Amino acid sequence: MLTSIQPGTLLAETFTVIETVPTPATQHPRFRATDLSADSEVLITVVPRLAGDLTTLLAISDRLKKLRHPDIQAHLGFWKDAHAAYLVDAPLIKMASDPIAKPPTAAQLRRLVAALDYAEALGFHQTGFDLAWLTQTDHQGFLVQHLGWPRWALTSAPHQNPDAPGVINFSEWAYQLYTDAPWQGLDALQAQPPLPAGLTPLISAVQQGTTRTFGDLLVLIEESGADAVSGVVGTGPLKATTFEIATPATSAASASASASASASASASASASVILPGSPVAPDDPAPSTRPPTAGWEPKTLLIAFALIILAGFVFWVLPDLVSSQNTRQTQIDTNPTAAPAPTVVTKQAPIANAKAKIIAEQAEALAETFLRKLISLEDLGLALWDPTALAQINQEAMAADDAYRAGEAQIALALYAQLMARVTALEAALPDLRAENLTQAQQALSEADKLNALKFWEIAAQLNPEMTEVQATWQAVQQLPTIAALMSEAGIAEGSGQIEEAERILREATALFPAWAPSQTAYARIQKSVIQRQFQSSMSLGFTALSEGSYTGAVRAFERATRINPKARAAQDGLEQVRQAQLKEQIQALFIEAEQAETAGNWIEAKDAYEAARSLAPNLTDLTARIETIEARIELASTLTQILADPARLQSDTELNQARDLAITISQLPPPVGNLQARLPILTRMLSHARRELTLTLTSDAKTIVTVLRLGRDGRLGQITETRLTLFPGRYVVVGSRAGYKDVRHELTLSSDAPNPALTVVCDEPI
Repeated sequence: MLTSIQPGTLLAETFTVIETVPTPATQHPRFRATDLSADSEVLITVVPRLAGDLTTLLAISDRLKKLRHPDIQAHLGFWKDAHAAYLVDAPLIKMASDPIAKPPTAAQLRRLVAALDYAEALGFHQTGFDLAWLTQTDHQGFLVQHLGWPRWALTSAPHQNPDAPGVINFSEWAYQLYTDAPWQGLDALQAQPPLPAGLTPLISAVQQGTTRTFGDLLVLIEESGADAVSGVVGTGPLKATTFEIATPATSAASASASASASASASASASASVILPGSPVAPDDPAPSTRPPTAGWEPKTLLIAFALIILAGFVFWVLPDLVSSQNTRQTQIDTNPTAAPAPTVVTKQAPIANAKAKIIAEQAEALAETFLRKLISLEDLGLALWDPTALAQINQEAMAADDAYRAGEAQIALALYAQLMARVTALEAALPDLRAENLTQAQQALSEADKLNALKFWEIAAQLNPEMTEVQATWQAVQQLPTIAALMSEAGIAEGSGQIEEAERILREATALFPAWAPSQTAYARIQKSVIQRQFQSSMSLGFTALSEGSYTGAVRAFERATRINPKARAAQDGLEQVRQAQLKEQIQALFIEAEQAETAGNWIEAKDAYEAARSLAPNLTDLTARIETIEARIELASTLTQILADPARLQSDTELNQARDLAITISQLPPPVGNLQARLPILTRMLSHARRELTLTLTSDAKTIVTVLRLGRDGRLGQITETRLTLFPGRYVVVGSRAGYKDVRHELTLSSDAPNPALTVVCDEPI
């Protein structure tokens, strides 16, 4: 009968059906209709009265009316009549049998998850995902329909996993959306993933329990980046985040190039070693920076000391030995078998010898100066910032030393002069080198380039030994391998759902080097996740307490959520819901109090209760009408009380007619009537006997003057012994007076219940 509703049918006396909306066979029928009260179009879902608990639907409707989101269909209200219940929602922008394109774009998928995260944070859940509940809108948008209802309120079809959290059902829905096949379990997904590669890790994270809420799923999508998002729509796989953990492996390679440069001929190289289990890209270049050292190593000191001794031997001892050997060879080198010949001069002339000695001394002095400059440059890290120049200098120094040892002092002097010019040029270039290196070091930090940061900051520390700021930065940069290891550990903790532990580890990592952007970014992101989780937890506790009527606990939870995220509107909405619930409860209590007072006829108390309710909710328009009704009841009750207290008033025709009108009014009163109608029989009996005469017998001692008030002159009876008066029912006062005695006063009410009353009036108490 429900599916055959024709256009023009009036539903719940409020909505006129326009047309049927195509829906799957398992769904309850939907109709476009006109809301007669607001003259606007609505979308109505007809739920059979036997489908479930209508009280539950009404409570859900009250909450859903407060849910507002651009991607979620607005719910307007809940109506019912003798035939069915009606879920009334805002009309859809576009009706279609295939509401959303398959597969959705990456932007649509992320937008869908963001909308569901918003609803989940407010305590609304979508457990029955179905393409029919998504309608595509303009600009690649869509609308989530019927969010927050139990499945039986929308469809008669069973759900595959009805008790699972919404994010689990969402992952199974996404699998079916992309494969057109039912969900077959995580093993099938991992063995032969039929999905775009980018979606597989998202569904795996949900099914494995590492992603438990839509907020977690949204963070996972955002962390995946552009490649991950494109992977979701089938254009490429997600790229896993890799962590490269480098540790120094010392391999010293030193060679003594020459006697003059032996003290500085050692050069060390470093290589990065990847810890076991750490992923490394096959095309990554091998690290070329030297491992950080905290100071001079013992091996380095021993090598330097040996080279200095060797240099001294070469410069000061070896030349004398070579000279003596040459002299000896000259003296012995004769030809004993030769024929007598003229005398040949075998010694150099003194001047030539002196000149050669001077040149040798100049070469030695120049070599010493050169060596000192070279040692100074090596102390400033020449092997780090220009290893090629150091190697060339060592080669040239060996050539100069060879020339010196061969006795070619002039050539040696020229070579040493060239070496001096070379190291002097290097010294002159130091200011520019320092500036350029610092620029490169800062750039490496800004670009989060760990390898270059280690390289250039080590050079900067060598070039600027007196700059405390550079030395401090270098000490911090040396923590980068440790920071990388901590970030990897935090990633493992986060992947297993230990968000707070991951935050603690990343906080430790950022403390090691606050200027390192990757750890700061990761820490900020995990902090956001922790805050989001704490916020969602507080919101959930707040809504749970609110549903249980624990308003104090709900307020504490929502206030805690506000402190966690002061900009979140949801927490303020939660507090407002608590306030409204408390206000509603107070008003309901006042209504109960007023109704009880009405039943008992305590009209003043009822009025006070209604006025208190109106002060709490001035917009309740029916309260004014109720108060006006109570005021009318108060006036009727007052008039009735006055008549019942003095029946004699009915002797007046005017008062008698008014009493009759009062009786008619009371008999026709709609609720509330209190005790007015219960007292009505007394009034009607008084009216029926109002003009029936009664006989009053008065007796006295013939000494007392008797007077009946209200009778005027007829009431002055004088001194009597006995007399009878004919009176109408009512209240009368009889007084007696006698000189020397106290006056007496008698009040009596004549009614048909006592038709022949008698009264004795005697003043017998002397003054």
